[in-house]
Parts: sequence; C-alpha cells; structure tokens
Amino acid sequence: MYFSHASYVAQVGEVVVQKGKPVLQKIYAAADCGEVINQSGARQQVMGGIVDGLGHAMYGNMTFKEGMPEQNNFNSYRLIRFNEIPEVEVHFVDNGIVPTGLGEPALPPTGAAVANAIFKATGKRLRNQPFTEQEAFKGVS
Repeated sequence: MYFSHASYVAQVGEVVVQKGKPVLQKIYAAADCGEVINQSGARQQVMGGIVDGLGHAMYGNMTFKEGMPEQNNFNSYRLIRFNEIPEVEVHFVDNGIVPTGLGEPALPPTGAAVANAIFKATGKRLRNQPFTEQEAFKGVS
C-alpha cells in the first residue's frame, strides 16, 4: 500500500511456480483517489504506474564506474517488455470525496506486492532489486 497526492493505492500479486520458477500471473490494484471522473484515464494511470514499477523491480539495475553510469542508453539498460506484463485488474473506491492525485501512487507498491506474492508461492524472500538477479530467478530470461 502507498499513500501520496492524497490517494491510497494497494496491490496484491498473483504468482504461480512453473518449471521451478515464479511466474507473475496478475496484479490486483485498489485505488482510493476520490471521485473518478474519467474511468479509462484513471485506469490507465494506475496500470502505467504498475508496469513502470514492475519493470524497475524486476529488471532495473543501474551500475556506476568511477562515478559515471555504465548504462547510458536503452541498449544497455534493461526495460520491461510488452510480453512480460501480467494481467492487471484495477478497482476504485467510490467514496464520494473530491478527486485527488493519481499519477504516481500506483508505482511504489508494485515491487512489494510482487515480492510478497513470490514469497507466498516459493517461500523465498526477495529483499533486493532487480528481482531477476536473485536466486529465485536464476535462468529466467
């Protein structure tokens, strides 16, 4: 769960183990952001934050050498790919209050939701990102 811009967003991940490796099937999100005027736009905001947060949690790894980043373009910095995005289900709390912010609050809880789901499925805690470099993911592309 995360709170910012007067909005709350909570997430839960659904992970299954296939061929000995955790596979993220789905992310559920609930947002309490006041009255939602544009359902489609609000849903896209939450989904975009989740995809960005998932990409950082799974693959984001910036390394430095002599104070300079070793990854300086997208050919050397791993981003999430379209086929790696799980199903995302978004729900909004209908609380009748004025609209609040929704641009950023969905990104931060994604890593925790995925890590908790992986723990539930495998019994292995992931405490460092990117997750794909952890023991639970060895051999996964």
